[in-house]
This record gives sequence, C-alpha cells and structure tokens, in this order.
Amino acid sequence: MAGVVTVVVVTAALGAAAAAEYNVVGYGARPDGRTDSARAFLAAWAAACNDTGGGSSTAPVVRVPAGTFLCSAPAAVDSTAWIQFHYAHGLKIRGGTLDGRGEAFWACKAAGRQCPPGSTTLDISQSNNVSVRRLTLLNSKTAHLSVFDCAGVTLRGLRIVAPAGSPNTDGVHVQFSCGVRILGATVRTGDDCVSLGPGTSDVLVRNIRCGPGHGISIGSLGGEPGEVGVRNVTVDGAALAGTQNGLRIKTWGRPNRGHVAGVSFARVTMRGVRNPIVVDQNYSPGNLNCPGKSSAVKISGVEYTDVEGTSATPVAVRFDCSGSYPCTGIMLKNVNLTYQGEPAQTFCRNAHGSASGVVSPPSCLSS
Repeated sequence: MAGVVTVVVVTAALGAAAAAEYNVVGYGARPDGRTDSARAFLAAWAAACNDTGGGSSTAPVVRVPAGTFLCSAPAAVDSTAWIQFHYAHGLKIRGGTLDGRGEAFWACKAAGRQCPPGSTTLDISQSNNVSVRRLTLLNSKTAHLSVFDCAGVTLRGLRIVAPAGSPNTDGVHVQFSCGVRILGATVRTGDDCVSLGPGTSDVLVRNIRCGPGHGISIGSLGGEPGEVGVRNVTVDGAALAGTQNGLRIKTWGRPNRGHVAGVSFARVTMRGVRNPIVVDQNYSPGNLNCPGKSSAVKISGVEYTDVEGTSATPVAVRFDCSGSYPCTGIMLKNVNLTYQGEPAQTFCRNAHGSASGVVSPPSCLSS
C-alpha cells in the first residue's frame, strides 16, 4: 500500500499539548517522490502526540512542507487503510493532496488475477471532534475517505477524484458514526459519492457536486443480523451529473431487521442521471444468497423536496419496497424530472406516502 502525500498540516489535541510544530523533513522525509518517507511521518506524529510540555492549550502541529512524499504502509502493519487516525480526538487536517495511486490495483482486479488487498486512502476511526478542510484525495485503491465509529466530524471543501471505471472507489463512506457534516465537496469517482452505512445518524450533506459515480447512497443495509439502522439524514443542495444513481436507498433482500427513518433530500439538481430517485429493497448483486426473499429493513419518513433535472432512463422515480415491511411516510414536494424532453415515468411497489406542489412525473404512491 503506497501513495504520495503533498502538503498536509495535521493537528491533534491529545492531552496538554505545547504549541509546537513537527516537520516531517526533520525526521528524515524527503520531498522527492521516490524515497519512502512513511517512517518519518510516523516519527513526527509520535513526537507530536508525546508532547506534553508547557501545558499550552494549543495543539501540536505535524507539518508536511511543499513537495511530493512517497509513503507506504510498513509490512508489519495489518490494515486495510493507507493512512489511519485511530482515537485521534480533536484531530484537524488542513490542506494537501493524498494520491493513492490505485491504477495498478484496478488493472489487476480487471484482469481477474489474484491481487493484494486494496486500501482505503484515509481512515478516521473511533475519533471525536474531527475537522478536515481543503483536502484533495486522488485515485484511491478502494474508498477514498472512511469515517467509522466517530462523533462530531466535519469535512469541508473536499475534492475527491478517480476515473469513472475505477471499482469500489467511494468518495466518503460513513458507518457507525453520528454528527457528521460533509460541506462543499466535489466528488468524481467510480462508486458512491457519499455512502452511509449501518449505525449512522445525524448526518448533514450540503452543497455537494457529484459525477461521475453512483450517486448519494444510504446502504446497503440488512446484510447481517442485528444491524443498527440509519436515521436523521439531511442532503441539502446537491448537483449530480452523469451518475448511475441520484438519491438511493438500498437494502438486501434478506430477513435481517433494520430501519431507515427521518431522511430529507432537498434542493437537488440532476443531469443525465440513470436512476434519479430510487429505493431498492431487493438489492442482490449477481442474485446471490437472497433471490425471492423479502427485506426486513423498515423505511419511513423520507422526503424529497425541490428535486429537478433529467433522467437518462424512462423511469426516473422508483420505489421498490419490501412486501414484508412496506415503505411509509414518503413525501414528494416540487419534483420535476424529465426524460428526453418529456415527463419521465414512476414505479411503485409497496410504497405509501403523499405528494404536494408540482410533481412530475405524477406520484404513484398509495396513501
């Protein structure tokens, strides 16, 4: 697992920290793009974390100066992440570029060969009060940025880019976390721009530009017994262009209980999106393990307000809900989606709710 790092400033409020700065070059890192500087980065981070002098409330700073630094994960590290911050409460990341150099890994997968494990570029786990600003992530082998088991995370001004054909390169994946804000992001990848997994609550996604990719997704859910659901999600202000999906909720067609509740999608523009609005409760890639089974994930209280644009397929609104646990409380308000200059179509199965304002294509929800 190797990639290149360019200009990142990291601070961490860990205990009583002195107002000190730790430059990775001082620990042996070389900005030539060829010398492996991973151990120098780790040494600078360790020094900053161990700094307790002075009793200052100002957090220590790990600084990466201008240049290109090659960093690989040490062979002894057993991790699916290239860069991981674990129990880093008060972490702040400011600026810079992380290039995961995933091209060779994607080619290996495409050739059907036995490949080394892929890695997430940046993993933030079990950390509270985290702030990331103006960070660029490129060409991750798998997901670009993962937030796992965290509380109070703000991601502002992210730029995430990978080719449309790169597999499983989600932009931001959030799971078992609460109080996450994704603000002013631009995401162009080969998979979900933003994906929200089990155990996620109180999430705000605002002013995001997405495409290419698979859109904004909740799920997939219900894959395993005992999963915690997803609740209180707001997407406010989104522009999606040329994506596979727009606003998607997906659950496995398996009898594992769960829930999605309290979701609001508002002020969303679509351009050439294949499935602009979709709830898929029969998700089963390759029809493996669950053909003919019914999802036990209950979906309720999902609102779509001020959504407009163009669909790349005739059916722009699809609510394919569970027969065992039908969708309830779906609301459409001021939705206008067209296909080739004409009103698009809708599809509803086991879907209940209401519509208000101008809704085109007309709602097929039952009351």
